[in-house]
Amino acid sequence: MEQEPRVVALLGFGEAGSAIARGLAAPSGWRSGQSAGANARREILAIDIAVGRGARGEALAAAARSLDMPIAAAYGAALAAADIVFSAVPGENAEDAARAAAPHLRPGALYLDLCTVTSAMAEADRAVIEAAGARYVDVAVMGSFLSSGHKAPLLLAGPDAGEAAEWLVVQGFVATVLGPRPGSASGVKMLRSVLIKGIEALAVESLVAAREQGILDEVLGCLGDVDARPFRDYLTNLLQTHVVHAHRRWEEMGLVAQTLGETGIEPLMTAAIQRSHRRTIDAGIAPADGRVPDLDTALALLTDRVVKPARGD
Repeated sequence: MEQEPRVVALLGFGEAGSAIARGLAAPSGWRSGQSAGANARREILAIDIAVGRGARGEALAAAARSLDMPIAAAYGAALAAADIVFSAVPGENAEDAARAAAPHLRPGALYLDLCTVTSAMAEADRAVIEAAGARYVDVAVMGSFLSSGHKAPLLLAGPDAGEAAEWLVVQGFVATVLGPRPGSASGVKMLRSVLIKGIEALAVESLVAAREQGILDEVLGCLGDVDARPFRDYLTNLLQTHVVHAHRRWEEMGLVAQTLGETGIEPLMTAAIQRSHRRTIDAGIAPADGRVPDLDTALALLTDRVVKPARGD
């Protein structure tokens, strides 16, 4: 950075905002003076609309006091001093936060959007921030602030992502640059969530049934084939072999649905899997020679003939 940041603002002081503040305010952190001289003025301020509203607002104010930092309920002129702004509000409030902050932002300030948003929502946030003269950085949080604190991995995208990541890493964050296109980091997080939250929902269905049948430890213990290789390799192998084995697996899921029914559990996720596999069967993409295609070929077949088939007139 051309000039060492002196003021950081946090929009939202929940799990993410408070974890970031604790990391920056730690004895060895950003306010310690170690990287900019002991007499350097360094401030952190927070804004959260819950302040002054009941028990949650009181808890947020107390947490801010413990870190010797001011917290307010409204966006105001104090933001004009901020060199770096972290937006960590709920995704549905991301654009509202950007619009509330924009009139007060210093030209050239870095606006790090950590909100869980879609690529299109990130683009809307970016337009608001850049119209105000600040610099927008799309940031996807790829882990949990609750378990990892400010060390939760961050994936950054945008023209200024490199500059932001460099500063974050110096402060002890774990930050990686994805590329220059804003919204792409948010897109990665959204599509990762299809997998992770999907596995979560599948685990609910499978492990509740396993417990009901008295075989929970055995079910958990039979996952060695998943553990035997990197998960990305296991996942891509599933996709490639899906092209060949969708019919057999669809038949098996019919028996799985029957098993769950016998256990008194609605096969909610299992029924969705059946429909997905049936869609592939009906598309008729299984190779006649039974050979498993490479990943690119499998994805092309699934995209063009199963997931997004061309519609004729």
